Amino acid sequence: MDPNEMLDIVDKFIAEVTDIEQKELFQSSSYDEVLQDINNIQSRRESTKNMMNMKRVELFLTGMEHFEKVMVKLKLDQQHVVKLMGCVWGPIRFLLKFTDRTDRELDNLLDVYEKIGEKIPLLYDYVQLFISIPDCTTFLVHIYRDVLTFHQRAYKLFSLRSTLFQKIYKSTWKSLNDTFDHVAASLENHGKFIKEKGSPFWNSQATLDVDVELPPVESWQNGNQNWQNIRRMFLEYPQNVKKTWGNFEEKQKDEETKTKKKVLAWISASKKMPLLHKKFQDARICPDTGRWLFKRYSEVTDWMTEDPPPNSAIWLQGSRGFGKTILCSLLIDELRDLRTEKKRNAIPQDSKICYFYCEEEDTDHRTYLDILKGVLHQMVEVTEYLLPLCKENIDSSGLLTDVATAEFLIKAFFEYNTRQYIVIDGIDECEMVEARRAASFFMDQVTNCDNIKQGRLRVLFMSQQIQELSNANIMPEDDACVELKATDNAEDIRNYVKKRIPDFSKGSATSSGFNLSESDKQQIESIVCRRSEEMFLYAHLAIEYLLHQMTKEKLLEKLKEEMAPKELSQIYEKLLGIVKTELLNLPEGEAHWAMATQLLGWLVCAKRPLKWHEMQSILSYDPKQQKVDFDNKMLRQDSHNYLGSLVHILEGGHIRIVHSTARRHIIQNEYIVEQAVQCGLTIRCLRYLSLISASKDYDENQRREKVKLGWFSFQDYACSQWHSHLSTVIRKCSDFLNRHSSDSEEFGSALQDFVDQNRADLVQEFHQDFRGQMPADLDKFSKLPFYQNLCILWNHIYTHQKKEFDIRNTIGIEGIEKAMLENRASLETNFNPGDIACLNDKILDYYGSNLFKCKRLLCAYFHVGYDKKEDREAHNNRHDRPYQCSIRCNAAPIGFTSKKDLERHVRIYHPEQSSEQGTFEPIRPRTGAKEFPCSLCGQPREKPFWRAPF
Repeated sequence: MDPNEMLDIVDKFIAEVTDIEQKELFQSSSYDEVLQDINNIQSRRESTKNMMNMKRVELFLTGMEHFEKVMVKLKLDQQHVVKLMGCVWGPIRFLLKFTDRTDRELDNLLDVYEKIGEKIPLLYDYVQLFISIPDCTTFLVHIYRDVLTFHQRAYKLFSLRSTLFQKIYKSTWKSLNDTFDHVAASLENHGKFIKEKGSPFWNSQATLDVDVELPPVESWQNGNQNWQNIRRMFLEYPQNVKKTWGNFEEKQKDEETKTKKKVLAWISASKKMPLLHKKFQDARICPDTGRWLFKRYSEVTDWMTEDPPPNSAIWLQGSRGFGKTILCSLLIDELRDLRTEKKRNAIPQDSKICYFYCEEEDTDHRTYLDILKGVLHQMVEVTEYLLPLCKENIDSSGLLTDVATAEFLIKAFFEYNTRQYIVIDGIDECEMVEARRAASFFMDQVTNCDNIKQGRLRVLFMSQQIQELSNANIMPEDDACVELKATDNAEDIRNYVKKRIPDFSKGSATSSGFNLSESDKQQIESIVCRRSEEMFLYAHLAIEYLLHQMTKEKLLEKLKEEMAPKELSQIYEKLLGIVKTELLNLPEGEAHWAMATQLLGWLVCAKRPLKWHEMQSILSYDPKQQKVDFDNKMLRQDSHNYLGSLVHILEGGHIRIVHSTARRHIIQNEYIVEQAVQCGLTIRCLRYLSLISASKDYDENQRREKVKLGWFSFQDYACSQWHSHLSTVIRKCSDFLNRHSSDSEEFGSALQDFVDQNRADLVQEFHQDFRGQMPADLDKFSKLPFYQNLCILWNHIYTHQKKEFDIRNTIGIEGIEKAMLENRASLETNFNPGDIACLNDKILDYYGSNLFKCKRLLCAYFHVGYDKKEDREAHNNRHDRPYQCSIRCNAAPIGFTSKKDLERHVRIYHPEQSSEQGTFEPIRPRTGAKEFPCSLCGQPREKPFWRAPF
């Protein structure tokens, strides 16, 4: 018999055992030692009156004893027998000893041993088969592989750290039952096969005494059986086994894929993270960009590669516009490369790398929960073992919306993975309470993981200096806090500018571009680099500015020292000026420029990030005629023709302003007046909602036709944000409306029509808070003719927001809500994204790809939606939670599963509302008769005594 195949199985198993004592146990344990351990367990349990039915393991032991005796009888090398059987007897000893601490775990383990043991064939009864036809010994490999598959899966779970084991045991053991059932079924098939094909060699009188001489081989022969046929069938059998296991593993993989998809949908992290990373990768147009970071700062290279590192958490600080986000993208890619053979596996191949780009302008990228969800999403994608734990948590909610659950799961991943890197960029773009919580959590986890092994979890923060966090001693300090020097990226900026110089020679109106001399090019390089100082952003924007000059004369003129913009604000102003000039030179240039300022204003003033199809829907809506005309009004040219270098559009239609600094500069310039934009958006929302309200009277054919033409593309935004825009007008636009009569008249007209159309659904009685006096912000409108309507509408909004959560989670105007739901139902029922809407336009162009939306106003999926109805329904089925925040806030859109979670939320986000006094309740002594319930079934009774005869 050739034992090599089984020895390979053993070697792979032993390689996964990291504990030296356990490794030794698995290489030298014997059957007698197993029996002794079982008797010791029984004796101890008998003394504590807590007996367990250990007899369930007997059939497994008997079956594997047969297996061992067969190998001895086949005269396999004794060292090989010891090694092979050590990986059977050793794991049994380990598993029994581990589970003996808890009745439920031991009971579950014994159940599986009984299930598997019942199916193991008694192989020594067929030993003459293996002696007579040596090729049949391959059959033993299948038995051995199945048994070690069970032990390997069980050992992996029970060998985890105790804190992690307690978290995941229930869910993981449940998920392993399918594998254990298949092992048992596979062993049953082996038993049936050998009983059927090996029956001529079956010895019913066989004993396990290997020294007893076997009867002559002739006595096993059957005239109707041909040894050659038996040999052939046993040689073909592995193909059947391989197919059976292959089918099972494929089914398991399919289930795992479905579970992962379900878990990722539940986590509901922003889908824009990989798109952002790709954008930042593309921005590194020079191959050596940022590599100075690894050469000049040993703190960074040590953090990445040293084991253990001097500091498991580091904080890199740089000024605004330095190019920190691009550096972060480089760090992430470098870490990915370091675990490959290309970089000689400088870090372990199984290292997990997660990242998060915080963005002040994106409501999905700026809270503590956003960061947790983003990191957790990436962990789930690369660590399948903890999927059952995640799946277990899905059952209590439709979306992951509470921090405690996210923290719990991330801690489990940190405990499970032996090397984990977390890179968080721009934590300074979060509000301070969010940044503080995020930093505290990850720093605490670094400390916890360092207690296991230093460097197990490594966290890197990249941001500007945050004095409040530094003063609070939350962030990495001393050597772990690295301030990037202003001169560090000077060479990168120069290389970037050099790389962009050829752009000035690219053909446009002429074949040679600007037709620059070498001295002209050197002058561009010199001036841009000198002005940029440490600001990579300046260099990028300056090149874009110069490239947009209309003539060579203008370009050279701008290169003069006194003409080139010196500050970021000046560059933004100049870039806007270039967009204006280019558009005004077009036919109907004023209209093009008005369009550009509208688009930029909407981008900056919108209450949430807009997608390109939503921008198109705003443009296609005519408030005066109360109609939507995508076919004629939507922009048919690239967005860059209108927005220039100030924005970029990610895959999927997500629009991004070039940098967080651009937002305030765009809105604070001579071309765009913020108050005018805010009033304009509010007017559009009110007018559009009047159109939606009117749609409630459509018949089905009318509605279907309007849906097809994109009439309701803007309803998700208008229905959810109209009250926020009205609030902004009240807070910020009183002076503007008092000064500009035409805007005031337009606003008043929209307000009047809205109130008239929806008066029946508006609150008639003023809220008690307003019975004495209206808010001071409202009083600033008191001399305007629409003041009374504004008070009526604000009273309705205020009263609505003061009601219970379920009501706050609706639009608040019944007629509009009804119409919106009917419009959505028509879209979902009658159309798919790929359907033709008008001529060559598709439904996708008007509504985006996700047509199935959540009906709850405060849920992100109210506008994000799903591409499949069943995903939306699964989301809806788990949506409601019993404990709601009484204050409307973005941190708790769908409430909490427990009162404890709600109280924690209030303490953190609304401390002024917390009523906790910090006192302890007195402990009351227990009274009544004592009961001792059974640890397995819970029934109060005297525990049975039983002892197995081993």
